[in-house]
Amino acid sequence: MCPSRPRNAKESLALMPAYKARERLMLRALHRYGSGQEGCIRGWLSLPHSMRVFYLHSYCSRVWNEAAKYRLQKLGFKPVQGDLVWAGCEKGLKDTTEDVNTPQVHVVTSEEEKDKVFSLDQVILPMPGNSIKYPENLLGQWYQDRLAQDGLGLCRFRVTPLKLNVPGCYRPLLAKPQNITYSLWTAEELQGQSDETCAPSLSLSFDLDASCYATVCLGEIMKCNLS
Repeated sequence: MCPSRPRNAKESLALMPAYKARERLMLRALHRYGSGQEGCIRGWLSLPHSMRVFYLHSYCSRVWNEAAKYRLQKLGFKPVQGDLVWAGCEKGLKDTTEDVNTPQVHVVTSEEEKDKVFSLDQVILPMPGNSIKYPENLLGQWYQDRLAQDGLGLCRFRVTPLKLNVPGCYRPLLAKPQNITYSLWTAEELQGQSDETCAPSLSLSFDLDASCYATVCLGEIMKCNLS
């Protein structure tokens, strides 16, 4: 027979293991101030600032990943009208939250799309925030619809009572590994180092920019999901 579920924050707190520090902080606030708006605000603010920022960035990163997938599926592998690029097309695109709403962000025009002025690796996508520009094509509408699903408008990333202020940033749509090196050992070479039956082995080394994951890169190379 399964034990009954806890019915309130007090019962949940009594059952929560001691090592679940963040959960216990929020449950204490909900128990003390109730499960209404005040309790939820107190619960949120009971978490360390670094942890609150971590949760916010995790959410925005998830939305960005979904946006990147939608962009490639619906708009293809060439820059199109309404896409965003850095003005000047400098290499080494930045992932920055500083001064993001500047003229550096350029919207691709229909003429530029026709003349193939830009390449796909120059396209950037915004991380959600209150100070960024969104694409002016299907992807821009997708952002609005996606954030609306979670009750977030395009300007809802500044909420004073929650001490919440997320300006947003930009990330390049594509990322390429750098400084790639590899070593390949045949089964015969490995057999001489071990008494066990060995299979061929590949050692791969490469560098990625910030916010990029090796598992995703390897998944693209191997055409499989490593998550």
